[in-house]
Amino acid sequence: MSNGKKIIAFIVSQGNHPALHRNSWEIGKGFEQLGLDVEFTYLNDPSAMQRAYDLMMAGEVWFSIGVNDTGSFLQTAPGHYVLGDMDIPHVSVLLDAPYNAANGNLAFPCKKHYLWVLDKSHVGAIKYRFPEKKFAGEIFQPLGGDVAQNEDDIFSADRDLDVVFSASMFDDGNIKMYWREQADNPYVIGILDDVVEYMLANPVSLLQAVRYVLEEHGLIGQAYIDALAPFFHGIFFYVKMKRRYRTLEELTKKDIRVDVFGPGWDNVPFAKRLKLHGAVSYDTVLDAFSRAKVVVQDQAEFNNGGHDRVFTAMLNGAVVVSEYSSYLDREFEDGSEIYLFDWKNIGQQMNVVDELLLDESKRLASAIRAYGTAKANHCWANRAQRVLEMMSL
Repeated sequence: MSNGKKIIAFIVSQGNHPALHRNSWEIGKGFEQLGLDVEFTYLNDPSAMQRAYDLMMAGEVWFSIGVNDTGSFLQTAPGHYVLGDMDIPHVSVLLDAPYNAANGNLAFPCKKHYLWVLDKSHVGAIKYRFPEKKFAGEIFQPLGGDVAQNEDDIFSADRDLDVVFSASMFDDGNIKMYWREQADNPYVIGILDDVVEYMLANPVSLLQAVRYVLEEHGLIGQAYIDALAPFFHGIFFYVKMKRRYRTLEELTKKDIRVDVFGPGWDNVPFAKRLKLHGAVSYDTVLDAFSRAKVVVQDQAEFNNGGHDRVFTAMLNGAVVVSEYSSYLDREFEDGSEIYLFDWKNIGQQMNVVDELLLDESKRLASAIRAYGTAKANHCWANRAQRVLEMMSL
């Protein structure tokens, strides 16, 4: 129940990162699908921002929501934040781990600031970037998936792309070991090296790995985790890129031709064995998913959550082969609705890609089962429902 009030959905403009725009728009559409009154407020439209402010001042807004730090854009003067003066709740949807600086300044003044995090291990992790900021609450759930535009035809349409992978790569995979530049204490560097090694061998998120390695060193307690917090962003970024690199490398070792959507892969050693499409629009990726037989994805460190590309691929009729996530393992039947791989057995586990390409009946059956589960539980309306529960409580 919205009590007749509106929800303000802050929308990032098309000129920004295409996923930012699409995700912020889909979040608002999820509430609309539940019959709620949503005001779509584009950040680059002064009249729309003024209207949002006027609606808030008139007491006509239940809550506002936007990706990352978009709530901070509503200001009456430079440095004077509207949400810092009003009791209207605001939900920041973090599109990446809380320790990734790309989420922006989430410490902006806001009286009732809630977080939507994409991985269960990320609940409470915002303190590692903004230790003084107090948040009103958090909800854990992945982003929703985008349903195919040609929904009625997804299982009869011709699929001319065997395998699709969608993700960017930085520095040709030669990512700096940032923590070694940040730290000058060899013992600290040694611990951090062990964290990275553990993450490259196991499908776990950063905080899981940090706790495990510290305990292996006999260092038990929150204070030790806090001491390593300044290095989290660099480790997160390094491992994320290295996992993506290895995923594609393993596919090329098996002579599997992959259509790769996303920039930065031109100069990796195995680039000539990939079909590179470079930086593309969100709609281009959606089209690729609708044409793909198999979509292979890393989890971008959401090993206790889920990447929206997993659900979108399923909702567009592709079979998903994904890096392991405890959440995905719980929500889908491994080996039937999804095919999960880890880092110790990836060589053997990637054989399933060839099996799916060669066995059309197996591929189609898997795709249909996954589509049914994703449509029932992992669309944007499902995510909106959970946010409404948080707001109601």
